[in-house]
Formats: sequence, C-alpha cells, structure tokens
Amino acid sequence: MTERRITFTHPLSRLLMSTTIANMAGQVYSILLPLLVLEVTSSPIAVTATVAAERASMVLQPFAGPILDRANWKSILLLADIVRLACFLLLSALAASGHLSFLLLFVLSFVIGFAAIFYQGAQFTSIPFIVSARQLHFANSLESALYQLSIVIGPSIGGIVLLFFHKQSSLIVMSTLAFFAVWLIFLLPSQQITASAKPFSLSVYTQELKEGFAFIYRKKEIWYTNLILMISNFGIQFLIVLLVIYVDKLTHNPLLIGIVLSSGGIGAILGTVLGFYADRVGTYRQILFTAKLVGGLTIIFISLSDNIWLTAVLNLIGTASAGAINPIIKTIRQQYTPQHLLGRVQTSSRFITFTLLPVASICGGLLSEWIGMESTIMLGGCIATLSVIFVWKLPLRL
Repeated sequence: MTERRITFTHPLSRLLMSTTIANMAGQVYSILLPLLVLEVTSSPIAVTATVAAERASMVLQPFAGPILDRANWKSILLLADIVRLACFLLLSALAASGHLSFLLLFVLSFVIGFAAIFYQGAQFTSIPFIVSARQLHFANSLESALYQLSIVIGPSIGGIVLLFFHKQSSLIVMSTLAFFAVWLIFLLPSQQITASAKPFSLSVYTQELKEGFAFIYRKKEIWYTNLILMISNFGIQFLIVLLVIYVDKLTHNPLLIGIVLSSGGIGAILGTVLGFYADRVGTYRQILFTAKLVGGLTIIFISLSDNIWLTAVLNLIGTASAGAINPIIKTIRQQYTPQHLLGRVQTSSRFITFTLLPVASICGGLLSEWIGMESTIMLGGCIATLSVIFVWKLPLRL
C-alpha cells in the first residue's frame, strides 16, 4: 500500500467517522433497549435476556472468519450497516404503531449483535488495505481513541435525546445516525479481494476455519498476546461485575459513584492517546509488560482502598493501561498476518480473548458470596497481573 497523508477525505477518516457515528447510534440503542423491553414486559429478567441475546452472538465469531477473508470488505461493512439500519427502522416503526413484542426485541437484539461481528471483522481487515504498514499503529490508535470517545459521549447523547424527545423520536434519531454511517461507507473505495481459488463448500469452509486457528497457534506473536488478553480479561471481569456494588459500599452518593465509573471512560481515552506515542519510547513487548503489570496492580490496590477518590484514580490508571495496549494488539495481528487470513485471525482471536468473560462473571458473583467482594477483586487483580508471565514468551524483536 502506497503511503498517503491521512487527511479529512482519506478513506481511513471516512471509515472511522462512519464507525464512530454507528457506535454512537449503538450507545443510544443500548439505553433504549432496556426501556422498550420493560415497557413491553415489565420484567427485569426479560431485559437481561434481551441484552444477553446480543452478547451471545460473540460465540459465533470464528465462523464469520472464512467469509470475511473471501468477501470484499466494503461489501461486508455495507451489508452489516444496512442490516443494523433496517433493524433500527423496524424497531422505530413497530414502537410507533404499538406492535412491539418481547420475542421480536429478542430476535432483533441477536441480529444486531450478529451484524456487529461482521462489521468489526471487516473493519479490522480493511485498515491494512487503506493505510501503509508504517501508518498501521497510528490508524489503530486513532480508531481506539474514537471508539472510547463514542462510548463516553454516546450515553450522554442518548440521555439528552430522551430528555427532549419521547422514545419513538429517540429511535428515529438513532436510525438517522445509522443512515449517515451507511452513507459514509458508500464513499469508501472498492477493492476486490480474491482470498482463495477454491470453490466455496462446507468442506472448504471447515478447512479454512481450521487454518485460521492453526495459524494463530503457530504465530507466537499472536498466540501469546491472545493468551495474555484472555487471562487478564478473566481477572479484570471480576472487578467489572463488582465495581458498582463495591463503590456503592464505599459511598451511597450517586454523584460520587458516577465519578468513579466515569473515570474508567476517561482513563480509556487517555490510555489510547498514550498509545499514539507508546511505540516511540519502547518495544511492543516492553509496553505490554508495563501496561499489564500496572493494570493488574491497580485492581489489587482498589480491593485494598476504602477511599472513593483513590478508587477513582486507580480505576482511571487501570483503564488507561488497557486503553494503551488495544491499538498495539491490533497492529501486531495486522503486521504478522497475511492479508488472506486477516478475517479469520481477528474473529478467532476475539473469540479466544473474550469467550471466558461469561464464566468470569459467574465466578466473580459466586466468589464474592464465599470470600467477600474485596478478596474477589484482589484475586482478579492477581490473575490479571499473572498474565505478564506470557509476555516473556513473546519474541524479543517484537
């Protein structure tokens, strides 16, 4: 790929603008969905089931890989965005006519989550095609920064929309955002990808699926970074599921609770900004070691803290550490993966690193009952810190 200066009209800029707008629409949707389910069912259990339906699609991630590697990434991005837009429009129409049902909301939630799998995979695959190898780290850092920004801003937009409009109008605003996301993808250049000369069949699909996992295992730079993330994510999840309850135990002031939770979003943005410059002061291996060590230790210190402001600062430092390595992980995968395997490597890697999160959530809840919240959070911090052991398995040149 010939290096081209990244300006406002660069394909990367249009891709990231589309993704940011789509993420904001998704954040508004995440606020509206529980309200719509409660309106239809009046059941908190139905709310959790509908949200879980969207998350459950993550289990299917590896199966999208061979399709992503065979298809044109722009077509996948467009299709995924159009499916999400169609779901939002259907949701808006049925909400306005009063024909919403729990089953419909459940199915739409799963479809939106499934579309997101293909979108995330195609976005990861597209970046090496639209920027040069030297620009990969910058592109991934910028993508991570905008993603974190959309997570912080999205709920605020949703709250403002709900403040001034009723739910039906809020759904229309959400659909409008999704439409602009689709329009920006239309402006991207097309590139035909010929991943394989083999005709598509079930046996070929299965072989290509195995090829993705086999490549990850053989390529130590990717295999060990996946193990590092899998172990650290497992430990971090203990804190995530207990943080609100733990902070509420320290203070019953809703404002202070909000400040502690917001510090996580601020830390993630700051960490991603640091990620722009991290590769200038150390190797990826050194940055991964430092970030994972600091992140794990902050969780341990949170479990020992009884001061709400100290907890907020520690939460900010911990999320900043995580934010700093996200672009590095993506860059490593893109640099060490042949273009015809990018889709399979990304979807399979996400499956490896996130598939244990539901188990970690259950373990965190059970352990908090048996040994207490503080001990459970400390155990999670110890697990997250131990992930640095695998950093030493990474090649020295990394």
